[in-house]
Amino acid sequence: MKINRSSDEAAGMTRRKFAQLLGVAGTLGLVEPQFVIGALAENKKRLSWLAYRTAGAEGAWALTKIEGKAPKELNGTLYRIAPGQKDNQGVMLKHLFDGDAFASAYSFRDGKVSLRAKFVDLPERAEELQAGKMLYTEFGTMAPAASPQGRRSKNQPNVNIINWDGRLLGLSEGGHPTAIDPMTLAYQSRWNFYGTLPANMPFTAHPKFDPITGEGYAFGVAQGASLALTVFKMQRDGKLKQLHAVPLKGYYMVHDMLLAKDHLIFVVPPVRYDLSILFSGRGTVADAAKFFEKEPTRFIILRKDGSGSPVIIEQPSAMVFHHGNAFERDGKITIDCCLSPDGSVLQALYSWDKEKLPQMSSPKLTRLVLDPTKGVAESRIDLEDGQEFPRFDSRRGGAELRYLYTLESKTPEDFFALTTLVKTDLQKRTSKRVDAGKNRVYGEPVFVPHPTKEGEDYGWIVLQGYDGLKDENFVEIRDAATLDFAARVWTGNHFPLGFHGNFYPNVIVPA
Repeated sequence: MKINRSSDEAAGMTRRKFAQLLGVAGTLGLVEPQFVIGALAENKKRLSWLAYRTAGAEGAWALTKIEGKAPKELNGTLYRIAPGQKDNQGVMLKHLFDGDAFASAYSFRDGKVSLRAKFVDLPERAEELQAGKMLYTEFGTMAPAASPQGRRSKNQPNVNIINWDGRLLGLSEGGHPTAIDPMTLAYQSRWNFYGTLPANMPFTAHPKFDPITGEGYAFGVAQGASLALTVFKMQRDGKLKQLHAVPLKGYYMVHDMLLAKDHLIFVVPPVRYDLSILFSGRGTVADAAKFFEKEPTRFIILRKDGSGSPVIIEQPSAMVFHHGNAFERDGKITIDCCLSPDGSVLQALYSWDKEKLPQMSSPKLTRLVLDPTKGVAESRIDLEDGQEFPRFDSRRGGAELRYLYTLESKTPEDFFALTTLVKTDLQKRTSKRVDAGKNRVYGEPVFVPHPTKEGEDYGWIVLQGYDGLKDENFVEIRDAATLDFAARVWTGNHFPLGFHGNFYPNVIVPA
């Protein structure tokens, strides 16, 4: 198949349609992969755009192209979920958070690796596919088909995925979780924890789990008059128990949380949603989100047992998505957060369909020591610059840790091209780095503990990656102690990197 890339405008073909045609041609084997990726790069030069664009395939595969050797002791499944498309029925999606959820399951057993990956078949997705047009408004893209009053929105479970109470839960912050079959990745239902999650209560994409009790902790901001930060315990019977309801002075964005031995900590950046935009249907959630630089960032400290009153500590204005660990010592709480000095990341996220992203301030891995008795931040220091997606040995969550694993970007013009895996020694204040390689980027690192060794960094870092020259995803396995290379497993396809995932030992998904 011969395609003249220079004649698309004369033929009335848009750049988006041209990219779609190339993708189809590449899938059918009608053009060389190198030509496809080169042409796509002409349309969208950012490596991050290529790494997060629409999934290239659905299915199940035995992955046999492996560099190195997958450790035989590594047995279980890495589940990941992502916004799976950047084009919906001919409409280019504007925001990185937009797109139907795409789930994947990488299973490791005795040195062999398999993959199952598919779109989560939400009823709203099926309705749009049948209609052949975009009917539902996304996080940052309006559906073109309806009047403002008639627009409907999706609750996309495309941010995180956990295995809880016998099912996978696809998570976002727009509503209730989505139950997904852990073996087939098929949609099951929306999930309300046996009726214990109120109808007007969204559920966080970042619950935290107590490594001792196995219970979880979660939250949502009530979509009602109180606008309360509402905190729940995820009990082992699958039901929720409300612990706290802290009224907020507006509808604020709260993305993540921290869990310490006796306390839960919430960091509330000065990002407030304009409810008039949301209620009128005049704009998307992204349109309604505003960063108020003159407001403080609030640290809300609550007791895990549900007792007591909240302690609120104010700090200078900052943007935050993700946190590391928290631990308590001598009545004080130490926390690690990825803080940015302003809200420029919001505009960058909302410019995802652009060829060039606006400048944004990179987040700093920041350590704060909070004194809940005095209600002050005793100290605050920056540990690393340009860090995101912090992970650690979750078996030690809430206790003092030595090691934290993050991703780092070395391309200021494209921060979302996260090219470097970083292991930070929090005691020595030193770091070790590994680059993904030329034209490669990494997704979130996940620590997988060794099944028989107990040390904090005895295990592996497992992370998905994308190679822009091959236009292909891989899963990389590295020794968590040394970051030495163990294996790289090639998928033969392109899948969007997405944001989060979790590893579950001894769970094997059939290919």
